[in-house]
Amino acid sequence: MLTAAASQDLRSGRVSNRLIAAGLMTGLLFGLLEHPVWGVYYFLRNISVPVILFYLLFQMRVLGAGDIKLFSMTGGILTLGELCSCMVYSVLFACAGAVFAFAADRRKRTRLFWAAGYLSYCLKNRRVEPYRPPKGVQEEPFAFAVCILFGTAAALYYPIVW
Repeated sequence: MLTAAASQDLRSGRVSNRLIAAGLMTGLLFGLLEHPVWGVYYFLRNISVPVILFYLLFQMRVLGAGDIKLFSMTGGILTLGELCSCMVYSVLFACAGAVFAFAADRRKRTRLFWAAGYLSYCLKNRRVEPYRPPKGVQEEPFAFAVCILFGTAAALYYPIVW
């Protein structure tokens, strides 16, 4: 499912809600089969963690709603520790991808200064507003679903001890 999500994100910049719903239903089914009594609790807890942790980044328009829903879908299938490892690895992969993108394209390096100015504005005014690039500059999509795919694989093969 994550491979399909990454493919969709690369092609269209979006992940289908149907795919996410199918993943959530699969996670709920696995949770109920593994823990008949507590399965729903574990499922709801795990899908809520990414929403709670990444809500501020969503408000800042750093992460999209689809990315958070994809993390929730992944959390519905993984254990809480695996989900936390997945989120850490995914953010690290995204950071590495951003560094390579900045190094390869001079225009993207100027975006780093705009982002720094935005963070400075938020900290100085003590409020979070959606990030908007300067007028005339088009936003470039970042296929974060690919980072989630690699982050999940890394979390399953090289778990971080919590």
